[in-house]
Order: sequence, then C-alpha cells, then structure tokens
Amino acid sequence: MTTELTTAILSTPQGAGSNPALDDDEKQPRRLTSEQLTHELRQYTGSENWYRHGLNRKMHYTDGIKFFAENGGEQGAYWLLDLIATDTWQLLKKEAFLMVSITVKDNKADCVVDDGNGRVIKTSHITYTDLQAGIWKFYLTGDILLLPGEY
Repeated sequence: MTTELTTAILSTPQGAGSNPALDDDEKQPRRLTSEQLTHELRQYTGSENWYRHGLNRKMHYTDGIKFFAENGGEQGAYWLLDLIATDTWQLLKKEAFLMVSITVKDNKADCVVDDGNGRVIKTSHITYTDLQAGIWKFYLTGDILLLPGEY
C-alpha cells in the first residue's frame, strides 16, 4: 500500500462508496504492514487534536496515538490505550515521565515501562496480539499519551 493510498483510506468518509483498500475476495480492509505503520507514525511531529480516553477521563492522547490505535492490529489497537489508561497510568503518581515500549514477535508481546532513562518500572507479557511485529514506543507524561515524534 502506498502512502497515497493510505492517505486516501484515512480521508474517505465512512459510507462514501467503495473503498479502494478493500480486497475484492475478502471485502475487509487490508492491514498496514509493520513498515507501513512505522512510516506513517513518523509523519506525526505534533498534534492538532487531543482526545480524551473513555475509561480514564484524565488521560488524553494525540493524533498520532489515535492513528496507531486505528491501524495497529487487525481490528485496531484501542485495547493498548485501555491497558495504558488503566494499568500504566497509576505509575504517574511516582514518575512524571514514562516510556512504554511494546515489543511484538510471533503474535506475543512484552510491555516494558521505564522512566525514560532505562530504569524499568514495570514489565508485563501479552500472550496473544494481532498487533504488527516490531517495537512500538510511546511517552506518557502529565495527562497525555503521545508518540516520541510528538514530544
């Protein structure tokens, strides 16, 4: 999928007709590869919008995080935002800045939360995920979850 096609997919309103990113056989949106997702995330160097998380109304997230949540995995990766909002958020009581790294390989993931200087605060293992393989990093500071490029 090219960047142009990705842009077209993201800017096409729902219900606006046929979607060129759908496979004819499956009629399901094609998922971005790890490389495509990485490329798209690099485009985010700031955010025009902040979104409030539904479970933790104190947590906000940026345009880049929203893109990740919509395009990570087969059905999106909002589950990861939920995990951060409910499980990782509490660590902000003792640390002003957190880096969350998700390493995905063979449909399994390891989540490491550190203080940004390499001091590990928490680790967890996810036994199954459809998130694209790779290392995905996020910053959590103040009340905002953001991509490193948006910091």
